[in-house]
Amino acid sequence: MTGPDTAAWSRRRVDVAGPFDHRAALATLAAHAVDGLHHLDLETGTFTRWVQVEDAQHLVTTRLETGGASLATPSGDPAVLDALADLTAHWFDLAADLGPVDARLGADPLFAAQVRERPGLRITRFRRPFEAVVCTVLGQQVSLAAGRLFAARLVAAHGTAPRGEAAPLRAFPAPAALAEIPLEELRATIGLTGSRARTVHEAAVLCAEHGGGAVLPPREALAAVHGIGAWTLDHLALRAGTDADAYPAGDAVLRRTLAALDPSADAARIASWSPYRGYAATRLWAFGR
Repeated sequence: MTGPDTAAWSRRRVDVAGPFDHRAALATLAAHAVDGLHHLDLETGTFTRWVQVEDAQHLVTTRLETGGASLATPSGDPAVLDALADLTAHWFDLAADLGPVDARLGADPLFAAQVRERPGLRITRFRRPFEAVVCTVLGQQVSLAAGRLFAARLVAAHGTAPRGEAAPLRAFPAPAALAEIPLEELRATIGLTGSRARTVHEAAVLCAEHGGGAVLPPREALAAVHGIGAWTLDHLALRAGTDADAYPAGDAVLRRTLAALDPSADAARIASWSPYRGYAATRLWAFGR
């Protein structure tokens, strides 16, 4: 698909505090892109999708650049633009001071050259906590491509098409709506196992009860959901929450990358990166991108 015509849209600039490796952020978006949910144009560095502000959906095109992000949306409401700017700063970690982070990680020979050569590697987060929970669950114990396919099926079958805009994109389903879908229908539509469908259903019920999907439920509550384990909890803490020290040690890519860089790296090495282990994970993921 081609992106929407944004010539008459309202615009807002969100500056970054320091360096920003926007190409790394775009690579992360590309690795997790879901057909029908968003449109990514790597050539122009733009990303288009529906974004919920309060109870309304807004079509937003975000352009990532070395200096931050530029937003375009049909809404001219200053409150909406302010909210979108705040969300964007959170999604791409634009307000973080990376000085202490780079000092800590750069002191480790494993990261030293990368910190010098690739400044501005920031955490790229999911757009909405409930979306993060479901997409992470769908990606458990399968390839990234398989997880994206499951998510695309979910969006095609149960996503919403907000009125008023001619865009072939759908908004991610709300947790309350997903919680009402019969378990067998959810399983068959997405192509999941019965166990995975149960996890999605229970997560939808939990998120509907905790902020309607706008906030990440407490770790203890998520841990009680069938099928959610340590990797999912740590991944969500990093990419859907605000825990910059979260480190999903069970992540297959992290394990392979760390072993390739230093086969002798152990738990004590990882612990030495605290309180910035989430940024260490981000840098390890970036070695392959």
